[in-house]
Amino acid sequence: MSECAAVGGPGCHSEKYRREAEMWNECAFAFQLTDEERVYLQAAGIGDVGVIRQSLEEVDNSHFNVNCVDYMGRNALHLAVDSENMDCIELLCDKLSFECIEEALLHAISKGLTKIVRTIIEHPNYMAGEDKIKRMDYNNAFFRTEEKSQFSPDITPLILSAHYNNHEIIQMFLARNHTIEKPHVITCLCEDCQIKQNYDSLKRSRSRLNAYRALASPAYMALSSPDPIMTTFELRQEMMKLAEVEKEF
Repeated sequence: MSECAAVGGPGCHSEKYRREAEMWNECAFAFQLTDEERVYLQAAGIGDVGVIRQSLEEVDNSHFNVNCVDYMGRNALHLAVDSENMDCIELLCDKLSFECIEEALLHAISKGLTKIVRTIIEHPNYMAGEDKIKRMDYNNAFFRTEEKSQFSPDITPLILSAHYNNHEIIQMFLARNHTIEKPHVITCLCEDCQIKQNYDSLKRSRSRLNAYRALASPAYMALSSPDPIMTTFELRQEMMKLAEVEKEF
């Protein structure tokens, strides 16, 4: 039996680290990752709790950023979601910024990882950040530029859950009083719509499409509407009218 074949064999992790290191070395210079950060992200990718814990003990080190990302913009928690290691996920949720936690949450939703989604949204750090956002104007998210995220700023956890039509995850967010706000009509002249149109008309159109795509989710309508059938007909009529004005519909 090879060393990797043995459960927990040290050679297995060593080989994984070697393969990961080869990939990282090609891109490390461009993203100016330190050796400590490369080891930290590699450990998150394979679920090595011991190395992650050791790395997090160096948060006061000027050469180590707990929120660092790889060449694809993935933070440690995002990588831990891929490895589906619950111990790593809980440990990283204790230390990472809310922005990193939220991005990893969206990634977990996109993969349909219900248990991980629940773990993240029930973590005190996420709940504190969520409460802070609720006290602020969430529309400010429209103006953010998330170059390192695979999700546009207007995508909320509930919207993404509805895009994937995931009943269980949608119910989690509805139970936490999340909602999907229906976009104003395209000709709306309110201050908010005018500012968004002038700021970035393409982003505004994309955010409208994302919202209506979520509103049209069968799972979302079934769980959020007292009369899903009537809601379906009303939304169909509304979108037929939208299609006459906005060709993207």
